Amino acid sequence: MHALRRLVPLLLAFVWSCTDASAQSQPAPNAAPPAKSAIKKAVGANARPATAAIGASGPCDTGLIAAVGDVFTVQNNGITQLGGDYAEVPVSWGFDDLIYARARAAGGDNVRRIAVPKGAFDPLYQSTSISDENHKLPVIVRRVAGSAGCGRYLVVTRRSGKEPSTYDIVSGIGVVSRVAGLVKYTHVFVMLDIQLFDGATFEKRDPPASSKSFLTGLTSGMGPPSHAGDVDNSAFPATPADAANNTVLRDMARSMLKFRLDQALPAYFGRE
Repeated sequence: MHALRRLVPLLLAFVWSCTDASAQSQPAPNAAPPAKSAIKKAVGANARPATAAIGASGPCDTGLIAAVGDVFTVQNNGITQLGGDYAEVPVSWGFDDLIYARARAAGGDNVRRIAVPKGAFDPLYQSTSISDENHKLPVIVRRVAGSAGCGRYLVVTRRSGKEPSTYDIVSGIGVVSRVAGLVKYTHVFVMLDIQLFDGATFEKRDPPASSKSFLTGLTSGMGPPSHAGDVDNSAFPATPADAANNTVLRDMARSMLKFRLDQALPAYFGRE
């Protein structure tokens, strides 16, 4: 009996130790699951890096520098071409985006768009002579190209000159209204320069031989006056600022720009 009394405490200690060990081996009933952020972080640590956008890295054949900008010219020449009203209106019609899209259509993956900082081409557009433009443009192109490392650069800018469909002196992309004799006309025009520069020396290259006659002075008309950009006189804006919301002028300008680019650009990629 005395021996049994001594054994009972030992048995109780053994039972308690087993119960405690079992309790420690079970998960806590209210334990919270791992946080989703922790799971995402763990997955992200082993995730593969995102693939670079096509044309954003690697060898570059042709860098496209579209520097026309969203500027639309409104010009009212009245009865004569002298003393007319002239204004440049900011619009949001995506001229440079359209130029890039048509260059990609002509050159495919060989074409990479080069970002143009705001105001980079202002010195060119503020030039007072052709010689001044020719001096400034290569410097601007080199600065904009930076370290892109393309074999050549195709540069598209606004230009001024005589519009062959109407014989008006106009600039860039815009609309002109003038009375000719007893007839008043309203005409949308496109006046651009497309120029090619060497990617190493930034010297100007000649355009394709078959295109020299018209590609560097890209206009909205060729040969005899065609008036291809004529719109109804009612489309001419009451004030220059009204042009920004004029869908007739927008659609005609984009349509003419696309047409002329599709005429000109394939030659630069040997796809005439």
